[in-house]
Amino acid sequence: MTWSDRRIATLLAAAGAVAYLVAGSGLLTDYDYYGRLAQALLHGQWWVSEAPPWLNELVPCGDARWCVVYPPLPAILAMPLAAVLPTALAQVLVSRIAGGVSAGILYLALRAFGAPRRVAITGALLSTCGTTLFFSSVDGRAWFAAHAVAMPFLCAALLFAARGERAWVIGVCIGLAALARLPVAAAAPALALLLARRAGAPYLRTLGGVVIGGAPFALVYVGWNLLRWGSVFDAGYVQLTQGDVFFTRGLFSPFYLPRHIYAIFLEPPDLVEGTPFFLRPRGIGTALFLTTPAFLWLFAGLRGLRRDAGTAAVALAALLALVPDIFHGTVGFQQFGYRFSMDAQPFLVALALVGDARGGATWRARPSWLFVAVVTVSVVINLYAMIAITRFDYWQ
Repeated sequence: MTWSDRRIATLLAAAGAVAYLVAGSGLLTDYDYYGRLAQALLHGQWWVSEAPPWLNELVPCGDARWCVVYPPLPAILAMPLAAVLPTALAQVLVSRIAGGVSAGILYLALRAFGAPRRVAITGALLSTCGTTLFFSSVDGRAWFAAHAVAMPFLCAALLFAARGERAWVIGVCIGLAALARLPVAAAAPALALLLARRAGAPYLRTLGGVVIGGAPFALVYVGWNLLRWGSVFDAGYVQLTQGDVFFTRGLFSPFYLPRHIYAIFLEPPDLVEGTPFFLRPRGIGTALFLTTPAFLWLFAGLRGLRRDAGTAAVALAALLALVPDIFHGTVGFQQFGYRFSMDAQPFLVALALVGDARGGATWRARPSWLFVAVVTVSVVINLYAMIAITRFDYWQ
């Protein structure tokens, strides 16, 4: 029996969601900002009425009102579950399902990008099981859930851009992703470039279509800010940074770049003797290429920038999505790996596959054995970390 791409994508999406749900069985989170907000939205409130001390990122926004500073999409998606389930459970279920389902959408995106079937399956498995998306989606605390919810929409944006679909559709996908993780909106110009190349359309007209598609979601966020802060600007984040030792130069600054370079390339795990889990993830993070060594093939993929406009556009999308992150005051802790990499993950996976399986203008039918071996190592590392952190609390 010959399987269609759609059938393979459906299987990958279902398997990813089930795997994440099973891995998270019995686990909840104390940081249920989105679950509480979902329950509040069901009662017609955009604020929550209680601010427990451990939810220290709730910001006062009125008399006996506290507002969640993050964009609202994860809470909106959690509303049907929050109507019948505890808030923490509703939040983690949305996180696990969204993160797992992204496997199937990414597979289709990689196929549209040109990757052969076996190569695309390898890329989807790498993203789902061999990156920090695995732990983050399963854990489901608010800042992880935001990444998980953004992921399927960001993958869909890559899919439609690589297919040469209508520009406004890409804008809708980016807009939805940005309502979970704001930095991903920065990838829009590069995805417009990829779309223009694939569709044979003028770039400025394509970019305009992407902007038009994303504009309603930008207006939703502006309205959300007006409700919360009485301002079109994101005043909540500014309040969080006041007096914080990590934000001595404001929310964003080039002076924060060195700490991100260290986090991405050099941050090690801790060595703890006398235990089977002798390498313990650190809450501040672990270097990206130690967490997912398969991403080392990114550098080989970058060699194709001059030869292929599509590869260049995807590389630019990854860079633009990460720019707001690498100038941010913190490196994303508490986390496993470097969680901000998830804002560019579909593009990073595509570049790694180019680095392994594409030579010049042609793709090999399957990934190299070395790449498959390193993807397997990446999966083992992330499975180890997920078990160590969630089941044994081995998090230094």
